[in-house]
Amino acid sequence: MNARDWLIQLYPRAWRERYGEEFDALLEECLHSPLDALDIFLGALDAHLEFPFEMNWRLMNMVNKLRTSILIVFAAYIGFIVGGMSFYGLVDDSPMADLMKARADMPLFAAWTAVEVGAVIALLSVVIGGLPLAWTVIRRALTSSREDLRWLLVPVFAFLALVLYVMFMASIGLGRLQIPGVVPVVSHDNFPLGNRLLIGGFMLVFILGAIVSTVAVWKIISNTNMPESTFKILGREKSVKLYEYAFIPAVVATLAMLLMLIATIIWGWLAYSAMPQVFAEHWGLLLTSTTSSFITTVAIMLASTAVAFFGVARGYLARKMA
Repeated sequence: MNARDWLIQLYPRAWRERYGEEFDALLEECLHSPLDALDIFLGALDAHLEFPFEMNWRLMNMVNKLRTSILIVFAAYIGFIVGGMSFYGLVDDSPMADLMKARADMPLFAAWTAVEVGAVIALLSVVIGGLPLAWTVIRRALTSSREDLRWLLVPVFAFLALVLYVMFMASIGLGRLQIPGVVPVVSHDNFPLGNRLLIGGFMLVFILGAIVSTVAVWKIISNTNMPESTFKILGREKSVKLYEYAFIPAVVATLAMLLMLIATIIWGWLAYSAMPQVFAEHWGLLLTSTTSSFITTVAIMLASTAVAFFGVARGYLARKMA
């Protein structure tokens, strides 16, 4: 079996029976590089998502690719949030905290403001782009799909777990709960192992919650086989093409992530110029190296932004070829 045959076998049987010959001819023309193979692999993922086969191949291919592209951007955005939280924690718990609002230093202030503005734009874009899809998913889960309802509860339970953990940490900080080896208030010079494990547990709950919530959202949207949905707005019914509608906000969110990435790098460079001694010390997460912690944060943001741009590029090509 050659590579082309193996790639075709990744697609569902019903899909191969209907589109196999046409797709094989397309592969013979287009399969030239590892990136092409990656796109075909993702196309197989698209094809396994539930969609009615009454669509013609080009329309179905576009809608499926748009859906997967939006999911890729959403997953990248969640990854970027993890990086952003790491960045804020690094700065807020170090002598660099004063530099967050250093209005006297205009370049530093502008860079930090750009990070904040980018965060707001990205969040609004995700909310605006995902609102019709979220409402469709919730309506479907409450009326016809118990499986989707169970998946829908995953982000809720993940958020509740995080809230309970924060309440647990707050009880220790306020002195209402005492645990051997854990102090209510920590400092750079007094940071016991118990407190490091406590904060490490918070980071673990947050990251695992983000992962399982992303998987749940991916699964729910994968089960949503309606490319359009009707909403009543101001007394009038409005039909919305869910994935085409969400694509532009996904592009905006991706550009906002790029803005935040660039602003973070500039801010870090300016902060290093202002306080080089801090980057030589251990003010990172759990008192790790400041420099290593900052580099790791930037790497997470960079990887997330690259993934988001890949998703956007794939969605753009799908719309262009439709």
